[in-house]
Amino acid sequence: MDQPSPNLHEPVEVDATFSRKLLGHCRPVAFRTNSGREVLITQVGLVHPKYDGLRTIYAFDVTDGATDYRLALDCDSLNWYLEFEGDQYV
Repeated sequence: MDQPSPNLHEPVEVDATFSRKLLGHCRPVAFRTNSGREVLITQVGLVHPKYDGLRTIYAFDVTDGATDYRLALDCDSLNWYLEFEGDQYV
């Protein structure tokens, strides 16, 4: 098993749906990295807020079925970041 990548904090473009019925209103469905790689999200796991002073950042643990990722949504700037990428843990 490859070692997981360290905290990346790489800006990414995210396609997301917003609904009152889905995971507290927001669900990422795909994202694109700066290199142009597109990842289709097959499952959203934990969603939780993190706090950095007065800033609220929502962390989404997601997978494409082969690799686990953590996406972060900065609620102040509304920017998305890829925070983690690694093999699925069995």
